Amino acid sequence: FCEAPRSIAPHEWPDDITKWPICRKSVIDGSAAAGRAGHAAEHMACEVIGHPCCIGVHGQCVITTREHCDFVKGYFHEEASLCSQVSCLDDVCGMLPFMRRRRPDQLYRAWTSLFVHAGLLHLAATLALQWLFMRDLEKMAGPVRIASIYLGSGVAGNMASSLFEPYRAEVGPAGSHFGLLACLIVEVIGAWPLLRHPRRALLKLIGIAIALFLLGLLPWIDNFAHVFGFIFGFLLSYALLPFITFGTYERRRKIVLVWMCLVSAAAMLCGLIALFYAAPAYECTACAYFTCLPFAPDMCASQDVRVRQLDGV
Repeated sequence: FCEAPRSIAPHEWPDDITKWPICRKSVIDGSAAAGRAGHAAEHMACEVIGHPCCIGVHGQCVITTREHCDFVKGYFHEEASLCSQVSCLDDVCGMLPFMRRRRPDQLYRAWTSLFVHAGLLHLAATLALQWLFMRDLEKMAGPVRIASIYLGSGVAGNMASSLFEPYRAEVGPAGSHFGLLACLIVEVIGAWPLLRHPRRALLKLIGIAIALFLLGLLPWIDNFAHVFGFIFGFLLSYALLPFITFGTYERRRKIVLVWMCLVSAAAMLCGLIALFYAAPAYECTACAYFTCLPFAPDMCASQDVRVRQLDGV
């Protein structure tokens, strides 16, 4: 079948066909050439026109012709014969290779996707939120603290999204925005004795958070990034924001709470990273309803929310 590389000792090909290497020179090609030259029967020689084709952003691989692959706007691998010989996720994502071919495990994308937007409207919304909320928070707590909360919440939110929706492409700092909202709530709690109407301010922020969480049940809005970004932002804000205390006992209690929140945030991030590589939620059938609730028939059909990889990958 193959002349280069040949299956000879000690480099014999395994019995599992999915582990065969890419054949650089085929015996069939030589037979076909011999058939055309009259040295072999033409019906004994054939030309293989079906090769792996990577389709879509989910890393789906099918064996098809170049014409069909071009029609569906796929990536045609003429050098390979089996889908096991190619990595469609590498073709879709690029940059650094994957540790495991069948699972999207590029951890750095939880960071880089914070700076990518789906269009000018998405970018304008991000800039507006940063101008309205982040600017005042930076003046109050300093740019280093707020940047740590903003980026940390975004990374935690994207990590959670990659766990529960690993085969869905997403961009934007949604988790970071909810981290800023949690930061505002922590600021109200910390300055409770100094505010004239602290309950009113807290209820207003909680109402906004609940409304945005409910908005996340609509298509194309990631509620996993919202929830985990909010939780991580709350813990990190409580640990990093400056605080006011009245008395020695209250100061000690505050320091204990700060360390508890800091350790909890670190444990949460480490847990997300560990689950990302060890046991992602690929079989969570109910997770799709958390980020897109079908209030009407086929409401979430266009979103293609799922946690399982397509067949033929």
